[in-house]
Amino acid sequence: AKALEFLNRAYQALWMGGSEIDPSTNETWWWLRKDPPGNITLDPVINTGSISVTNNSTTVTFSSAPAASVAKRFLKITGHSDIFRISAHTGGETGGTLDSVYTGDTDTSASYKLMVLEYSLASDLLYIISPMRVFQDSKDRIEGMDLDALEERWPLRDVDSGVPEAFAMVTETKIRMNRYGGVTSTEFIRVEYDYLYKPADLTDSGSEEPVVPRQHRKVLADIGLFYLLTDKDDSRAADSFVIARSGVIAMAKENKAKLSFFGRDRGRIYPRASTKSLRVLRTSSGIIIG
Repeated sequence: AKALEFLNRAYQALWMGGSEIDPSTNETWWWLRKDPPGNITLDPVINTGSISVTNNSTTVTFSSAPAASVAKRFLKITGHSDIFRISAHTGGETGGTLDSVYTGDTDTSASYKLMVLEYSLASDLLYIISPMRVFQDSKDRIEGMDLDALEERWPLRDVDSGVPEAFAMVTETKIRMNRYGGVTSTEFIRVEYDYLYKPADLTDSGSEEPVVPRQHRKVLADIGLFYLLTDKDDSRAADSFVIARSGVIAMAKENKAKLSFFGRDRGRIYPRASTKSLRVLRTSSGIIIG
């Protein structure tokens, strides 16, 4: 049991990039890339009918009950700047609860928008490794950025519809988009994202294999041995660490070499977007401007 504990610690040290063993190593391992990639579907806005809101109250009432739960959606009341979240709602019911009291004037028939801006990602996600992909509205990429930068550029009060241009991590497995997507009930938007995943812990089973490539599994054993010898205060721990560190460095070199074969653009700096893309610039109506 103790040996397995150290083996899993070694396993995690590897799939986290290897920096625990060699601080100069922080690899995006090709063998941890999820296949197939993750995907999410952006839900369209809900704005059917009207909503009743009361100053200094958390209770809201829809004139037309949403069929599915709208809990966790963002709520924007037309004519009021504050943005609220629906903290509780049951599908098919007209009543709902805000995450704070309503700060605007009482209105029994206000127009509104219920928007989904935050989405949960795959439960095994380690981290996203590239911009997200989208295929609608002649857009290809949804760029990642810091949450503070996203909120500064696209404040919640000004969020609009359409295909997103940017996303930010809210938690380890949740993102926020800069747009809320479609404007009709059937206007869904598919988004794909590439990510590295967290492997499950190893168990004492003869039917499983670590995702570490076979030629590098000895490195996993070497790191595990180092942890075990250290725990036993064995004088051989220092020598085993040298072997383990050398193995991680060799793995990192091979990883870089393999990734360099995947595309000629790896590591190349493009100071201007036009040096990489041959697509002309157009206005939203299609007029060429550059």
